[in-house]
Amino acid sequence: MNRKPNPGPSRSRMHQKRKRRFSFSTLIGVLLIIVALGLLLVNPLKNYLIQNKTNDIQISNMTREQILANQQKDVTFDFEDIQQVDPFTVISSSVNPKDLPVIGGISIPELKINLPINKGTSNEGMFFGAGTLSADQKMGESNYALASHHMYDQSLLFSPLKDAKKGQKIYMTDLDNIYVYEISSILVVDPSAVEVLNPSSEPIVTLVTCTQDFVNRIIVQGKLKEKVPIDDASNEMMNAFKIERKIANNT
Repeated sequence: MNRKPNPGPSRSRMHQKRKRRFSFSTLIGVLLIIVALGLLLVNPLKNYLIQNKTNDIQISNMTREQILANQQKDVTFDFEDIQQVDPFTVISSSVNPKDLPVIGGISIPELKINLPINKGTSNEGMFFGAGTLSADQKMGESNYALASHHMYDQSLLFSPLKDAKKGQKIYMTDLDNIYVYEISSILVVDPSAVEVLNPSSEPIVTLVTCTQDFVNRIIVQGKLKEKVPIDDASNEMMNAFKIERKIANNT
């Protein structure tokens, strides 16, 4: 008995399968495009927020009275709690930067760094400036340590420290004095090298950020060269923070 050859799936069924495959792959493609576009928009928004919220609390917008009040605030100093700068965390942050405990400012004109110094090591404090690393540190004494993030946008926060060079000036102020440091060493160390934060016999500043690959730490240290009452500061010192004389005298 002869059997008819199996004709296989009908053309209509094959067409439907191809159509389903085409629809599924098209959907995946559209979703990938949406995700890519979202990432392209999210990162610029994150950078915009960091830049603008940092500008809101620049030392040039503060008074000595505010600085003194912020020095008394209770904060945390647990560096292990610091998270990487995730775009969604920055965007969703409900912290008003004006509520952050700004206690000073740091400027390195040759690197185009001009940031508020926030007391403590909170995530928001380091999203929008530099944070102090111990409770008892004082400008112009022992080892004054600050940390901030390294960003893909090389103009933000402490990212420019990768281009630091010996001899460059670091300015810090608490609106009472301006402290002038000179960069004396630039190191790349393992995150476990916490000895760079130890107290020192001479007044230095230690700046900490991640390397570009976020694996190690860049450590920039400077020696104190000069301490000047802000009323006697030179135009160069004042311009480093974009401080007007009337702001400096406003208590």
